Amino acid sequence: MWNQDKSLNLSILLVRILFVLIIVLALCVPIMVRWYEIVSPEGVGLLKSSIFWPLSICLYLSAVCGEVCLYHLHKLLKNIKNDIVFKPENCKHLRYISWCCLLVAIPFGIFGFWRFLGFFVAFAAAFFGLVLRVLKNVFVRAVEIQEENDYTI
Repeated sequence: MWNQDKSLNLSILLVRILFVLIIVLALCVPIMVRWYEIVSPEGVGLLKSSIFWPLSICLYLSAVCGEVCLYHLHKLLKNIKNDIVFKPENCKHLRYISWCCLLVAIPFGIFGFWRFLGFFVAFAAAFFGLVLRVLKNVFVRAVEIQEENDYTI
C-alpha cells in the first residue's frame, strides 16, 4: 500500500536522480545550444546576433541554481522524513530554494531579448519563486505558532 514514507522516499530518490541529471546535462550544454540555434527560427527576438553565449550562460547559471535548489530540497525532505517539520531550518531551506528560482529569472529575462521565449521562462521562474516565498512565510508563521504551543502548559 502506498503511504507517506514511500512518497517521501520516492521524492528523495527523484531529487538525487535530478541532481545527477543536471550535471550530465550541463556537460551537454554546447550541443543543446547548437541544436537550438539550428531549429529555432531567426528573428524571434529584438537582438539578431548569435544566441550561443547568452543561452549557454543562462543554462550554466540555471544548472548552478538548480543544484543549490536540489541540495536544499533534499535537506528539507530529509528533515520531514525525520519528523523535523516546523523548525526554522526548514524555513531557511525554503528561502534558499525561492531565491534560486528568482535568480534564474534574471539571466532568462536578459536572454528574452534574443528569444522571446526567455521572457516566458523568466516569468515562470519568478512566479515559482514568489509562490515559494509565500509558502516560506506561511512556514515561518507555523514555526512561530508551534514554538508558542511548545511553551504553553
